[in-house]
Amino acid sequence: MKEYGKRVRLVHNPAAGDNNNDGKDELCQLIEELGHQCTVVSKNDAVKKIDPSTNLIAVAGGDGTIRKTIMALLEKKIRFKRPIAILPQGTANNIALSLGIPLDPEKAISQWKNFYPKKIDIGMVTGLGRRPLHFIESIGFGLFPVLMKKMDTKNTETLPAEEEIKCALMQLRKLALTFPPKRLKLVTPAGKIEKECIMVEIMNISSMGPRLVLAADADPGDGEFDIIIVTAEQRQDLIAYIDGLLAGKNKPFKIKPIRASRLSMEWQGDGLHIDDEHKDYRGQRLKISLLDSLLEIVVGDAKN
Repeated sequence: MKEYGKRVRLVHNPAAGDNNNDGKDELCQLIEELGHQCTVVSKNDAVKKIDPSTNLIAVAGGDGTIRKTIMALLEKKIRFKRPIAILPQGTANNIALSLGIPLDPEKAISQWKNFYPKKIDIGMVTGLGRRPLHFIESIGFGLFPVLMKKMDTKNTETLPAEEEIKCALMQLRKLALTFPPKRLKLVTPAGKIEKECIMVEIMNISSMGPRLVLAADADPGDGEFDIIIVTAEQRQDLIAYIDGLLAGKNKPFKIKPIRASRLSMEWQGDGLHIDDEHKDYRGQRLKISLLDSLLEIVVGDAKN
C-alpha cells in the first residue's frame, strides 16, 4: 500500500494568472504524484464540510483568492485550525513572493512533507463602519486606490501577467507625476506625523500592487507594520523606482518605512484600499492594529 504524506484540501481558482492552468484535476494529480492525498473544492466551497483528518488547506490562485479564502477560514472559526499552503497562480503573487514561497507548483508542493508553519499577523482597521475590516497585504491611501480604479476600466484579462504588471506600472507612473498631495495626520506609539503626502501604505508584507517592493524587510509575523509615507518632496523618488521596474532593474525603494504595531490616522483625501478592494473614505479617523499570529502558512522545508 502506498504511503501518503499529508491529507490536503485543495481550493482552486483556475481563472487566476495567465490562464495557463489546465484544470484543477491536473493540479490535484500533481499533489498526489508528490506523495499526498488530495480533495478538490471550489473557492465557493472552501470552508464547507472540512474533513477533520485534513492536514493542510492548499489555496491555488492569485492574491485575491488567497485573501478571500483565508478570511473565510478565520470567520468560520474552525475548531481545529490547519496550516495554509499557497500555490501562487495569479498575476502579482505578492503574498507568496513576500513569504519566499516558490512560484513553481512542484517546488512549492515538495516543501509540504517537512514544512515549517510560519505564524502570520492579520491587520485590522476600525472606523470605516460598524465592524472592523481585516487585511493581509496592506491598507493604503492616495495613489494606489486611484490606480485600482483606473485599472478596473482597462481590459487586461487577456494580457500575460508580465504585460499586465507593466501596464499597471505605466499607469502608476502617469498618476505619480501630477497627483495632488493631501494632508496626513498619523499617530504611532513613537510620536505624531503631519505631512503633505501623495501615497501612504501600511504594509504587513513586503510587496503590493504590481510587485512594488516598498518594504523589503517587512515580516508579516513580527507584530509590526512597515508604514510607507511618500511626501510631495519624495515624488521623484517614487517615479525613479517605477522607472527602474519598467527597465527591468530591481533597485531598492529608497524611502525607509516607519515601524509600529498600531496607529491612528486621518487622511484628507478620499478613497482607500484594503488589500485588493477599494473602499469609500471621507477623512474619518481610523485605528489600525495587528492581530498577532492569527494563522499559520507553510513556508519552506523545516529540514533546511
